[in-house]
Amino acid sequence: QHLSAFPDLFEPVVFEQNFWPGGIWQYTDKTGNDEFGLAVNSASYNNLQVNIPKEIMEIPGFPFPKEWNKSYITRQQCLEYLNMFADHFNLRKHIRFHTHVRNVQPLKEVSENGKSKWLLTFSPVNQMSEVKQEKFDAVFVCNGHDSNPYIPDIAGMDEFQGRKIHSKWFRFEEHFDGLKVAVLGCHFSGEDISMLVAKFAKKVIVCHRRKAEEFPPSFPKEIEQRPPFVRMTKDSVVFPDGSSEKVDAIIFCTGYRYSFPFLNDGLITIKDERIEPIYKHMVHIEHQNLIFFGIPRQLPYFPHFHEMAKFAIKLLAGKITLPSEEEMRAESEADYQARLKEGKPPIFAHYMGDGHRQTEFNAQIAKLGGFEPLSPVIQMIWDDVMDERYMNIINTHEFDYLVTGPSSYRCLTPNKAKSRVSKAENVVRK
Repeated sequence: QHLSAFPDLFEPVVFEQNFWPGGIWQYTDKTGNDEFGLAVNSASYNNLQVNIPKEIMEIPGFPFPKEWNKSYITRQQCLEYLNMFADHFNLRKHIRFHTHVRNVQPLKEVSENGKSKWLLTFSPVNQMSEVKQEKFDAVFVCNGHDSNPYIPDIAGMDEFQGRKIHSKWFRFEEHFDGLKVAVLGCHFSGEDISMLVAKFAKKVIVCHRRKAEEFPPSFPKEIEQRPPFVRMTKDSVVFPDGSSEKVDAIIFCTGYRYSFPFLNDGLITIKDERIEPIYKHMVHIEHQNLIFFGIPRQLPYFPHFHEMAKFAIKLLAGKITLPSEEEMRAESEADYQARLKEGKPPIFAHYMGDGHRQTEFNAQIAKLGGFEPLSPVIQMIWDDVMDERYMNIINTHEFDYLVTGPSSYRCLTPNKAKSRVSKAENVVRK
């Protein structure tokens, strides 16, 4: 949208492997590989609802339909919204659907601005033997971070004879009817999937390492909690103390790992989920016309990606002067070390969900870009929702909100509120 708004400066070309805009919000019953032998990217399940209210998901300047009066919209509505956005700004004409990008590499050839040109190698998904190449002046990497499922290597995994899947391939909770199910990992997806499966399963055991004070006290008591299992047998999971539990199925809610298989070797390194050399979690320090969207985790993605896009456009247009490479490396390292000093594990190098980190991130790129940051109400509602989820997880999706100003909002279901940090105009904190 931002690139297409400046046709005299930019000619955007989007490579999309799917047949429709929407990314992971495109639902399919299929798992594994598609009819072309490529990995199915959808991580949505049939009864998925968003885990934050639409009031903080909205792309600035493009509101959700007024008739959508519920805050927690469905996956179908989310996909519809993204397609409405694409149509409103006439973006489909820029998208080459059903195209698989094989390789992205910098060239010695440079553009007028002195930056390296890029060679993209790609194929139509229905004719993979046909290999094409095209040159570009800049590359935006927008494949996100929820396509490469992580399943830990656990002793005895191959011996287990029951069903085992990653949450990416979870589709229907009814498929676990009458089964004893172990869920490994219990953050947002693990919590939601556990509660859905518990409606049908004979028993659900969530296995996680979260501290007692970090785990929602409102989590259903009928779902048993255990530490992560360390071994599997043909019909059981074995815990650190040697005890075991027979289970029929295992769902790995163990997250995803960053993956950029199309980037030329040596462009980036990924160690313990830290991507280098990247400045502000988006700009390649050595190739500043290679810009990433989707590295930051745990924040309201749509509005923040909108802000990142504004920054990227100004950078490409030469209206932003970045620090020296040495300064950018030092600043990135300082950010990483600060997280470690807070007790965060290395894999939290790009997490934004705690404290006001997302607001600080947005403020930094807005200052560099010379534009106004997002309204404070986004962080305010985020804080409220995260605590409401902690205190009242079973009923979270029943809450509705109304933004009344840049720094104000109302909870439309105040009688249900249990959040201890709510700043809603009509909620008295407990």
